[in-house]
Amino acid sequence: MSHFSNAMSTGAILRMVGRLLLPALVGLLLSPAFAQQQQDLKFRFATVQQPGIYLDGITKFTNLVRERTGGKVQIEVFCCNQLGGERQIMDGVKLGTVGIGSIGATGSATYDLLFMPFVFRDLDHAQKVVNGPVGAKWQDDFYKQTGVRQIGYLINGSRIFLTNKRMLNSPADAKGMKIRAPEIPTIVASLRALGASPVVIAAPELYTALQQGTADGWEGPLAFMADNKHWEVAKNLALVEWIFNITNTIVNDDIWNKMTPATQQIMRDSWKEVATEITQKEWAKQGELAELFRKNGVTVARPPVGPFQEATKDVWKDFAPKVWGPGVYEQIQATK
Repeated sequence: MSHFSNAMSTGAILRMVGRLLLPALVGLLLSPAFAQQQQDLKFRFATVQQPGIYLDGITKFTNLVRERTGGKVQIEVFCCNQLGGERQIMDGVKLGTVGIGSIGATGSATYDLLFMPFVFRDLDHAQKVVNGPVGAKWQDDFYKQTGVRQIGYLINGSRIFLTNKRMLNSPADAKGMKIRAPEIPTIVASLRALGASPVVIAAPELYTALQQGTADGWEGPLAFMADNKHWEVAKNLALVEWIFNITNTIVNDDIWNKMTPATQQIMRDSWKEVATEITQKEWAKQGELAELFRKNGVTVARPPVGPFQEATKDVWKDFAPKVWGPGVYEQIQATK
């Protein structure tokens, strides 16, 4: 009798456990990760970046995505302008010939406005803005305008001036100088506000333009200048941190829609993790990079930023209210 009673009690326990676990098990099996198994995906990640901190981060991102999706998502990296400059990458992502890219010049007015001078006070301010409600609104606006997904930001240093004609100690020194600009209207307008003559030149042609005198200098991130050994073609470095170099990670919409919600979250989380790491390394290395230029025969100066701020203080008024909408620029400035 005791054996029979023990058996009955064991059966009762198992039924009770079954009643408790069955709903949880059914819920698990019906979750997106199980009900919609991730199909195998393979696509290309295009970037203009040369070997260095940024490219190392992109490679880490692709490895994280592969590991976290159990090998379902395979991303092949094409660096160093192999698939064209930033505009070509943007076009490729739209068409689907490129699956993902990390670019600054998107061709979208929404993101071009991030290249306005002195819109951010410092790195902490910039990170709070792009990772907050304003940054989320920009992602939505960008998708509505282009049909391309933006899944994350990266602040990879500030933009400074490198010239081969004379040092830019003040806006007065910019007068008459041919300063290269990307295809971003706010940078073109800002260079004109300084008194320079902006010339639009694609990134892959920049070294040759400086070498041949098509451009007297350019403004851009110090890391990019170092990766491309621009100390060979320009000898005056003015550390005026007038614009933050914010790049956007963009994904083809058809490829994005082939990802399960779980995979999409892996993409976003993995990029944010890597972007934070790249940003910390890039900013920590600024002093080291400036010293590298000095060792390679470049004169390095840190002019006062006040005159540059004064010369460009009204540039935002011609762009921000029309593109971002009323009050957004003021919301950025009020972000603490």
